[in-house]
Amino acid sequence: QGDVMTLDLAALLKEHFAGMPVVVCANLPYYITSPIIMRLLEGPLPIRSLTVMVQKEAAVRITAAPGTRECGAISAAVWYYSTPKLLFPVSRGSFLPAPAVDSAVIRLDLPQELPEDLPPREDFFAVVRAGFGQRRKTMLNSLSAGLRWEKDATRALLAAAGIARAEQVTLEQWKALTRAYFSMKKSR
Repeated sequence: QGDVMTLDLAALLKEHFAGMPVVVCANLPYYITSPIIMRLLEGPLPIRSLTVMVQKEAAVRITAAPGTRECGAISAAVWYYSTPKLLFPVSRGSFLPAPAVDSAVIRLDLPQELPEDLPPREDFFAVVRAGFGQRRKTMLNSLSAGLRWEKDATRALLAAAGIARAEQVTLEQWKALTRAYFSMKKSR
């Protein structure tokens, strides 16, 4: 027992589950759902899947596919590391006493190895954070401000991809934007 945010998870898994496939099944504290999920995904840990109950709104946001209205930075991060699925809702009436919110169970399946076409995670998340940094602004303004990227080059890249807002960007487009940005940055 301990705090999942401070435990040495790699050592814990090695001590108790050495050589075994590891799956995580938990009811996460709702106030730190995203940090726990990201800690487990970023590991690197020998985890095959996470099946967790979270607040319903968080479940929708976490499992939202890139390119959809519900997508946010956490969605893009989860899709970078895993294939998420919203399994089923859990009504607040299922508990005594009933909480103030509804819940849902989600599953994140992790590949044995990350796909080779993924850009380095630091680069990818820098672009994703910049893209979602100013949600009410266009991607042009968000990327230009967040990455100090030249507006003319940003405009041309986004126009060619047909992208106006971060919610419209698919995982493949995030990867392409990341590669283009770091390629441009190196050529300066």
